[in-house]
Amino acid sequence: MTSVTPYDTGDRCEARPWVPSGTKVSEAIPADSFGKVDFDNDEGSTVCVVHVERRKDGRHIVHIQPLCDDTELDVVVDVDRANAQGTNVDATTSRGDRP
Repeated sequence: MTSVTPYDTGDRCEARPWVPSGTKVSEAIPADSFGKVDFDNDEGSTVCVVHVERRKDGRHIVHIQPLCDDTELDVVVDVDRANAQGTNVDATTSRGDRP
């Protein structure tokens, strides 16, 4: 018997690569297109696109591009303080009503 996963139930969006594996950088597909991930809901629609970049100051920034109605997406930063030494995360949420 196969176990049902959060992806099967729709509790978690499925990650899909933005650019197919094996695709080479070209004029048509610039380097900025790589490293992005689509997150699709159980209906197969993309909810958002996410990628992480390193800034000039050495910090990382997470980019989230919503592709759904803003009432369907909250952004939450979960920090494991016990394992994140010296963490100083600046974050805002799209809506403050999340439990």
